[in-house]
This record gives sequence, C-alpha cells and structure tokens, in this order.
Amino acid sequence: MCKMIVSALLIGCCTMALHAEQVTLKNGDRLTGSIVNMGDKKLTLKTDYAGAITVDWGAVVQLSSDEPIVVTSADKQVAAGPVSTKDANLVVSTPGGTREIPLAAVAAMRSQSDQAAYEKSLHPGIMEGWAGGGNFGLALAKGNSDTTNLSLGFNAARPTTTDKWSITATSLYARNKTNGVSTTSANALGGTLRYDRNLAKQLFAFGLMAGSYDHAQDLDERLGPSGGLGYHVISSKVTTLDLLGGIGYTYESYSTGVTNNLINATLGQELTHKFSANTSLVQDFYFFPNLNQSGSYRANFDFGLASKLHGALTWNLNFGDRYVSNPVAGKKSNDVLLTTGLGLTFGAKAK
Repeated sequence: MCKMIVSALLIGCCTMALHAEQVTLKNGDRLTGSIVNMGDKKLTLKTDYAGAITVDWGAVVQLSSDEPIVVTSADKQVAAGPVSTKDANLVVSTPGGTREIPLAAVAAMRSQSDQAAYEKSLHPGIMEGWAGGGNFGLALAKGNSDTTNLSLGFNAARPTTTDKWSITATSLYARNKTNGVSTTSANALGGTLRYDRNLAKQLFAFGLMAGSYDHAQDLDERLGPSGGLGYHVISSKVTTLDLLGGIGYTYESYSTGVTNNLINATLGQELTHKFSANTSLVQDFYFFPNLNQSGSYRANFDFGLASKLHGALTWNLNFGDRYVSNPVAGKKSNDVLLTTGLGLTFGAKAK
C-alpha cells in the first residue's frame, strides 16, 4: 500500500514538472512558473515561490511551456500553442503544425486569459476603460470680511491600442463680501473633449472641442473646434511627450457686446511624467494664432502635480495661465490661476 502511495506521489510530481513552464537565462538561472505575458521586451512569469517575476526578454535563451501561449511576431502575425526554443528561435506548436519565430522578432506573448483581456481592451464599450480623477479645493473666511474660494477639477481618459478619448474640466470661483458689499473676483469654467486616432506607431490624428467662460475677462462663452495631426515624441510607461498641429475655428461672445468669429491655427505640446508610483506631473501648452486677424492670438499653459496620499485619495497642485493678445477694453491680457486641494482617482491605470 505504501509503495502505491509513493508511486502515485512520484507520478504526480513528474506530471507537475512536465507541465511547468520553464525559462533559462543567459547567466544560467532557471525560473519555473506560469507565463503571464511578454511585452515591451519584458517577460513576466508567475511563480509559486516569489510571486510575479519580470526579466528582460533579451536575457532569455530557453523557454518551454506545455500550456498554450499566444505569440505575436513583429510583423503582426499571431500563433497559439505550446512553445519551446530551438537555437535562437521560438517554436510554436499550433494545430496546423509548428512555426518558428526568431526570439528577437517576438513582439508579445500572452497566456490565454491575458490574451482574452487584451482583445477585450482593444474594443471596450463606450463606458468601459475610463480612468482619471477629480480634485476639490475650498477656502472660507468669516469676520470683518466674508470670503469664499472654491476650485474644482476633473480629468478622465479612455485609451486603447488604436485610439484615445480624453475629457478635462476646471472651475474656479472666488467671492468677497466687505461692509455689506459683495464682489466676485473670479468665476471661470473651462473644459475640453478630445479624440485621438493612431495612424502609425508615432503619428496620430486628433479632434478637439474646447469651451470656456471667464467672468474676469467679460467672456460669456468661447467655443473652439479644431483638428489636425500629432506626433508621439516620447511614449513610455514613465514619460510621454506629444506635439500637435492643426487648424480650427473659434467663436467668442463678450458681455460688452463684442463677438468674434476666428479661423486659427492650433499648435500644442503635452507632457506627462511619473516621478514614482505615487507622484506624477502633467503639463501642456497650446498656442492659437488667429489667421484672419493679424497679430491676434491666444495661449494656454497648464501645469499640475498629483501625489497619492492613501488609496484613491490624492493631493493636487495646479497652475494655469491664460493669455489673450487683444482683451476687451479695460481688461488685462493675462490671467493666472493657482489652486491646491484634495482629489480622488477612479478606474484602472491609464495605459
């Protein structure tokens, strides 16, 4: 009876070993576990003894898996099946036969469950895949003067491998009451809706709708649709830098009775950078020269820092500068906004 139990245990151990996925590195180290995925030249392996392990794909010399793996080559060809290595090639045993792909030409590998999640991410529903956050700042003073300052902000993005939707909104309100007289020193609202469509690895087309209201500039409304092309100068998990250029239309209406219908160029730059897992920076600059009103232009500059405090709670610092070359009579060209407060994030991390 004991011999039968021992034999059964040995057979079970051998079966587990046969189905274990193994990776051998150039330095001779061997890793055993389940292949999760390979992307951006990084292979992620889930192990029982150390959790998830990530290694450089270039350090892998041998690999084997009895479980089906979905492999995508650099030329976008897809093959699925158990994998192994032969010389400098990855051998995929598909139902239609074996296929050899040079290790250097493997663009991605995914487990079946990871592949299913990836394919779903390519075509999410319009309400799926959003990530972003909102921030809130409030200051109150009572006594010889009553002061109220309120700032609100919101941003959200829905990126896929082929396109991206993004929404931003900001609001600032400040009111002061002294000796029974109330004055509004700031009351501004602005927002954007933008859609990007990838045309190539670094080239994309964009459409942008922007709107704003600003009591300090006597601006009742400003609406500006525009579109053009953009270029991903830097695109990594830590830093992104985009340059944009196009053409648009701007409608302006002021409380003084002035209205403008303008054709403008759209030139922009956007930067994001993650200093750490908890702290990130966003910055953008847009320049709108009017093409049918010589010497007239607008410029917007925004800078923000967000730092994670606990869970979804963040601390935010935002700076904005709005410049108009030809303001209405009695108004200044420049408006500077500085706000700070707490925020909440939602959704999955943006890709």
